[in-house]
Amino acid sequence: MCGITGIISIHPIALQAIQTINDVLVHRGPDGAGLMLSAGQERAGDWPGLIHYSPSLSPYVALGHRRLSIVELSALGHQPMVYQDRYVITFNGEIYNHVELRAELEGMGYQFRSHSDTEVILAAYDAWGPDCLPRFNGMWAFAIIDSQEQRVFIARDRFGVKPFYYYQRNGLFVFASEIKAIVAHPEVETAPDLAYARDYLAYGPHEDGARTAFTNILRFPATSYVECPLRALLEQPLTPQVFWSVEPNTSNEAFDEATASRLAQQYYDLLEDAVRLRLRADVKVGSALSGGLDSSSIVYLINKLLKEQGREELQETFSCVYLSPGTEHCDESEHINNLAQALGVHSNQIEPSEKDIPAENDKMIYAMDYPPESTCMSGWHTFKRVAASDVTVTLDGQGADEQLAGYLNYWMYWFAQMPLWRALTTWPTVRAVPGATHIALRGVVLNLCRHLIGKRLSLALLHSLGYRTDPFVPLNTVLHHARQHGLATLIHYSDVVSMAWSIESRMPFMDYRLVEFLASVPAAYKLHQGWTKYLSRLAFAGKLPDEIVWRKDKMGWPIPEDHWFGGRHKEWMDRQMARPIFLQWFEQASTAQALHGAHTLTKRIRVLNLSSWYCQFFGDKGTVREAHASAQEITSRA
Repeated sequence: MCGITGIISIHPIALQAIQTINDVLVHRGPDGAGLMLSAGQERAGDWPGLIHYSPSLSPYVALGHRRLSIVELSALGHQPMVYQDRYVITFNGEIYNHVELRAELEGMGYQFRSHSDTEVILAAYDAWGPDCLPRFNGMWAFAIIDSQEQRVFIARDRFGVKPFYYYQRNGLFVFASEIKAIVAHPEVETAPDLAYARDYLAYGPHEDGARTAFTNILRFPATSYVECPLRALLEQPLTPQVFWSVEPNTSNEAFDEATASRLAQQYYDLLEDAVRLRLRADVKVGSALSGGLDSSSIVYLINKLLKEQGREELQETFSCVYLSPGTEHCDESEHINNLAQALGVHSNQIEPSEKDIPAENDKMIYAMDYPPESTCMSGWHTFKRVAASDVTVTLDGQGADEQLAGYLNYWMYWFAQMPLWRALTTWPTVRAVPGATHIALRGVVLNLCRHLIGKRLSLALLHSLGYRTDPFVPLNTVLHHARQHGLATLIHYSDVVSMAWSIESRMPFMDYRLVEFLASVPAAYKLHQGWTKYLSRLAFAGKLPDEIVWRKDKMGWPIPEDHWFGGRHKEWMDRQMARPIFLQWFEQASTAQALHGAHTLTKRIRVLNLSSWYCQFFGDKGTVREAHASAQEITSRA
C-alpha cells in the first residue's frame, strides 16, 4: 500500500516538481520515498530517494512513490522499481496471489531479486503483456514505463479499490493516488466543477465515473488499462480498455434446501481462501469489527487461520462505539464485546469526542479530496484507533451487503418481480425485521399493479410520482448495479479513511472469485423467509454465535449525526453552511436554490460537506491551499 505520482511533459521536469507532489502523499507512505527522473532533466543536486536510473525518454518522465512497507520490508522493495534495465514502475496496492504467480513465472525462466509483489507485476507484464491483469488477485493502481519501446502501461484493479487520478492538458500529464497531490503542481489549472456540485447536492456522491469535483482532473476507470506510446498521453484523450467483466444470474429460480447447503459451503470456502490470501504480510494484521455478520465472519476466519498456522497471538479487532448519552441508538458495543469474548480476540474500541466533530469532519473531507455523503466518523475513528496500535493492515467487511442483498430496500425489488402468488404468501415473513415490513409491502403493491395494469403503465405512474428506478428488474441486476456504482463510493471511503492514518485496508468480499460466484447465485438464496444475506447466515450458522448469525436488527455502521447536528453543533453547522465565500460561489454559479431545499439532515450534511470542501481547497483567495503542510498536519499518526 503506497502513494504514487508521476509527471510526463514536453518540457524538462525539475526534481523539485515531482518531489513536491510526491511529499503530499506522505500519509500513504510514511516508511520511505523514491523518485525517478528520465535523462536530461534538472536534478539540482542529489536526493536520498532518487533512483539512479536515467533512461532517455521522449517526452520527459518523472515518477514518484511513497512507501508503506507491507511485503518485502527491505530496500529490495523500494520503488520506483527498475526491472531488466527496461521497465520502471510506481505501484500502489497488493497482489495477494504473488506467491503463486512467482512460482509460475520461475517455471518460465524468470528470476527474482526480492520477495516483493511489485517485481512479480513487472515480470508478469514482460511475460504476458496486458493479459497479466486477469491473473492478478488484488487491488492495484500502477504505471509502468517501457524505456525500450517508449511506451506506458497504466492499469487499475477490478473494483477501483486503489485510486488513480490524472490531469491531461497543454503538453502536461500528471497523475497521483490523490487529487490534492495533482493540484500541488504549479502548472495544473483547475476549479470547482459546478455540474458535479449540483449533482452531489441532488443525488449524493458517485465515484464510479471519470468526472471529479475538480475541473480538468479525471478518474481513471476501474477494471481498465491503457497501453500506448508515451507521447500519446500528451496528444490525445485516454481510451481505457476493460479487462474483466461479470454478468449476474437473472433467473427466477425457486429456493431448494439441498442447493442452499451446497452454495453455502462454496461461499464459505471462497471467503476463507480470500481471507487466507489477505493475511499475507510482513507486518501485523488486524480487523475492523462493526458487530455485524460480515465483519464477524472475517474475524472468525482470521482466528481459524491463525490457529491453523500455529500462531498464538490474539487477533486485534478495532471498533467505533457510541456510549455517551444521546448516541446509544448507534452503539454496537454489546455485540462487539460478545463476539470478542466468544472468539477470544482482543477488542480495541474508540468513541468519537463530540466536541472534536467539527475539526475531525474538516480533516476527513480534506483527506477524501471531495465531499462525502456523511461525516464518515465511524470509519474515520476506527482507523484512528488502529493507527495508535502496532497493526498496519486490517481486513474489513466492505462489499458484502451489495452482493448478498443486505440492505432493507432490496426487499422491494425482490417482492416486486417474483410471481404474484409467491409475493402474497411470502411477504409476512419479513414482519420481524425492523423497518422492512412497509418496504416489502410496497414491493407487493407494485407487483399487484404490474399484474392489474401492466408493467409499462406501472412504470409510467411511478415516473410521474418522481421514482427514477425500475422496481421490476431482477434483484441480481439491482445488486450488480449496486456493486458497479454505489459500492465504488464506499470503497473509496474505505481506502481514503484508512490511508489517511497510514493503514492498509484489505477487503476479502471483493475477491474477484467470490464476486463471480455471488453473481451466479440465484436471488432466492440471498433473500429467504424474512432473512437478508441468507447464504452467509447459513454458511456461518454454528460457527458464530446465533445472536450474530440470526440477528435482524443490524444497523450497519451508524453515526449519531442527528444528535451532533441537532444539538451541540447545530449553530456551528448553520454558520458553516452560510459562509460568505461559499454562498458567493453558489450565487455566481446560479445554484443557490439548491441550498433552500436542504431541509433533511442528509441534505444539510451534503451542504455542510460541500462548504467545507470548497473553502479548504479553494480558500479565500480562490486558490488551492498549500497541500503538503495540510497533509502533514492532518495525517500525523497517533
